[in-house]
Amino acid sequence: MQPYIHQFANFLRLHMDSISVGLVATFLIIYGGKINGYFKKITKSIPFVARFALFVVLCSAGYAFLTSQMVKYLKTFLRVQPDLPLIGIIAGAFLVLAFLARSGKDI
Repeated sequence: MQPYIHQFANFLRLHMDSISVGLVATFLIIYGGKINGYFKKITKSIPFVARFALFVVLCSAGYAFLTSQMVKYLKTFLRVQPDLPLIGIIAGAFLVLAFLARSGKDI
């Protein structure tokens, strides 16, 4: 059984970039609306044009920076995990995100 676990973990390591982007993108899709709502709430007193400009900056630069940093740290964390914990962490993370999406009525 151990060779199969090692082989599957190596397969996951080869696709770590895609897995990390998938986890982070799913997380941001689930919570992006709440982030935007909070941002709208804290910028309510600012004039419309400035608020619109800040929203564009948040969506273009803010989410891009957040995504790149989260992917980098997630890949670093996952790459140092032993075989069996790596498989469990990735499977568990996707399951948790699925339950979060379901509870948030995203699916």
